[in-house]
Amino acid sequence: MKCPYCDQEIPDGSAECPVCKKNLMEASNETEPNGAAGGENQSGQTEAGSAGEPAELAVAEKKPNKIWMAGAAAAAVAVVGGVAFWQMNKPDPKDVVIDAFKGVVAEGQTDPMEEIFGWKALGEKLYSDSYQVGMNLTLGELLGSSELQGTGFSINAREDRSSSTMDMDLGFQYGDIPMFNAKFYLDNSEMAIALPPDMTNKVFTLNLEEDLNTQIANSPYLGKSLSDMGMDLQAYADYMKKANELSHSETPMFDFGALWDRYKTGSKAVDNLKAAMTVEKGESKSCPVGDAEVECDGYDVVLSNAALVQFFTETKDFFLADETLKKDMITYLELVYDLNASLYGSEEMAQLYGMESPDMTPEQQQTELWTSADEEVEALLSQLKGAMGDVTLAVYVTDDGKLASFDYSTELSLAEQTVEAETEVAEEESAASAEAADILKLYGTVNFRGGYSQTANIEANLTAEEPSGEKIVIDMAKMGEYEKDKLYQAQLALQVEAAGEKMLFSMSGEYDIPTANYTIDAYAEENDTEVGSIRIDGIMEDLVPGESFNAVVDSLRVTAGPADEGMLLAELSGSYGIKPLEEAVSKPEGESFDILAATEEEWNTVIMELYMGLTSMLSGAGLS
Repeated sequence: MKCPYCDQEIPDGSAECPVCKKNLMEASNETEPNGAAGGENQSGQTEAGSAGEPAELAVAEKKPNKIWMAGAAAAAVAVVGGVAFWQMNKPDPKDVVIDAFKGVVAEGQTDPMEEIFGWKALGEKLYSDSYQVGMNLTLGELLGSSELQGTGFSINAREDRSSSTMDMDLGFQYGDIPMFNAKFYLDNSEMAIALPPDMTNKVFTLNLEEDLNTQIANSPYLGKSLSDMGMDLQAYADYMKKANELSHSETPMFDFGALWDRYKTGSKAVDNLKAAMTVEKGESKSCPVGDAEVECDGYDVVLSNAALVQFFTETKDFFLADETLKKDMITYLELVYDLNASLYGSEEMAQLYGMESPDMTPEQQQTELWTSADEEVEALLSQLKGAMGDVTLAVYVTDDGKLASFDYSTELSLAEQTVEAETEVAEEESAASAEAADILKLYGTVNFRGGYSQTANIEANLTAEEPSGEKIVIDMAKMGEYEKDKLYQAQLALQVEAAGEKMLFSMSGEYDIPTANYTIDAYAEENDTEVGSIRIDGIMEDLVPGESFNAVVDSLRVTAGPADEGMLLAELSGSYGIKPLEEAVSKPEGESFDILAATEEEWNTVIMELYMGLTSMLSGAGLS
């Protein structure tokens, strides 16, 4: 045979020309149906070229055609590969939606309250360090009268955790006249109370080191009286000791932050809900973000009734099985048990105050509470399973993956749910038309308008539409603006409209950072008419974020009706402050009076002294 490219004789059946090295299989594939490669065509010309044309020229003419075909094939492969790669790496709609919702509460967002005041750090220090707290409130005007001007109270408390001691000063004044000043002191060995010196110079003490039951048994007067009254000082001492130990514990009781962390890591409820929900790409929509309208990708989400019921069931099961929560509840019930036992130890006292002592131990009470909670939630979920439809959402996400808005809707059947209605299809079908008339529609929208954080500005509404067409509409708006080192403003408004009536509650605040002046306004409206308001003006002194502050209240005004035209009910002033312990905790000064060791005669003397001192104080204030 001859090579169709170089026209040289080569062995029959060769796949490649041993002379020019061309691939002969390609030539075979291009052979015309009516002849072999290199043969004559119908016009008498050879396949390599016209009669007498050199073979090299025929090859040169074929090369451009082959290059074009190879390029086209490569381009097609690239396009197909690119599309496949894009599809493989395209975000899953469910992941987009889940990540968008996670981003709403993601860590690292600006929190003005923390940046300015450091409330979280301050709360932690209050629980672990030695601190002192002070508060006072003074009346300026009451119901249009200034006769009681100056009347008020003050509280100053200190706690030294290093020595496990605490004290508290309580003061009350009538007008400009100090009426009552008492001091309370507590440590691990003693409790002491001092009343105003004008009443008595005695300091009433209770020894906590020695066994109280023994002290009561040996008490010549008060012990017997307390026993006859059914009061148990030992139980009260146990209560105080346990409460003091808990206050110094490294782990706070009912730590809901830690409980939430355990839920997130230990429960599969959220993961199962995510797996059960369906998400599909929906229509795009323009959403309000900031002051502009932003085009957002839409996603249609369905949370089935079964998935929601399972989620609530698994969540309930987790919390009821949490051992730390059980322990905290038992500890709390033990405290309540000890306090009740100290005050209502006898059947007579318990019946007198309607506080019958429980027959169960705190552990048994906790078990009963958990059982009752489990049954109540299960009953609610059973109703939810039969009455609530699927929850559908239209979720809108910005190009950078932030949640901009979502619409939601579901339906609730108002028809009575029964086991038969759930299990017998025939009954369900026969009652379908009747149930259709008993459907409550729930729907609404939530918009995240952004700002210093995703939750800085939120608009939300809920509409409950009854079968009759009557609607209950709830609107909520949260607004915030923050200029670092300059200004922080926030407002929360809630409005409920039903049956032609409207109720609005609004609360707003402003803090001028350079001057430390603040204003807090709260008011309520009924059918667009203001019915009452509270306004607070003041200044924040000695502010150290996360450590100390003193909020001075220059004016606190409570008004009925419109703020500018209504009736001034009361105007007060005062302050509230927290700071690290500066003043030493101290015992009250005066003559010690052991309340259990004192005799009846000593008690009678003190009681008379207290009576005469109180009479003198009231007389001096013109109240006798």
